[in-house]
Amino acid sequence: MKLHVKYFQEKLGVLPVDDLWVIIEELLLPHPNPFDKKSMSYAEVLELAVVLKSSNELFKNLNQIAILKDAIDNASNKS
Repeated sequence: MKLHVKYFQEKLGVLPVDDLWVIIEELLLPHPNPFDKKSMSYAEVLELAVVLKSSNELFKNLNQIAILKDAIDNASNKS
């Protein structure tokens, strides 16, 4: 995870604060409107659920990779 953080810090660290807020808002609110359960179609709700579930799974996988990499690095350093 540390590598990802450093990568994004370097790439995003050159952007002005207004551009960073645009990125934050796009990530937090992928739907153009605040979520209104009554007005969203089934397809929109399904798409949102799929995106959030996929993002969550990707984060878990990346976190597991980082843990395994640290374990391998620690084992290599002890040898």
